[in-house]
Amino acid sequence: MSTLPDDSMMQKKKHPAADLPFPWRCRNCRQMSVVPQRIDYQDTVRYDDHLVSYLARDIEIPICRNCGEKVFTERVDSQLCEALQRHLNLLTPAQIREGISRLGLSRKEVADRLGVAEDLLWRWAHGFSIQSRAMDNLLRLFFQLPEVRTALSTPAIETSLDMIPTPNAMS
Repeated sequence: MSTLPDDSMMQKKKHPAADLPFPWRCRNCRQMSVVPQRIDYQDTVRYDDHLVSYLARDIEIPICRNCGEKVFTERVDSQLCEALQRHLNLLTPAQIREGISRLGLSRKEVADRLGVAEDLLWRWAHGFSIQSRAMDNLLRLFFQLPEVRTALSTPAIETSLDMIPTPNAMS
């Protein structure tokens, strides 16, 4: 049995008006003029210790018709994350879930073999966090190559000790 919370317990904090019909009241100008619009949104984020600029095309975002203030909701964040993953060519949460399911391993087994916390793997698989490039590469290898899964099924301490050269082997 998993100790991780289910999806309903891990929901991101919602914008106060997120469940109300439009128009919403703007937090900036206080007018009832926030409505959804489809736009291309340019953003720059820190990813793997680098600044990455990307364009999120045709996202739906609530914008005030009066002052232009953008409202970043959970749905907008999700669209931006998906656009960033596409830009970086990372596995999507759906691809990660499908890879785990296809192997018939539990999330805990996969996390243990990859050397990450089970809740971190859960966060990648549900779009609450984006994996690093190195972890994305490892996930791809893990999902595609049985040899990698076999190599990673050996406890790490045994594998690492076998790879340390002995003094006689170095001469």
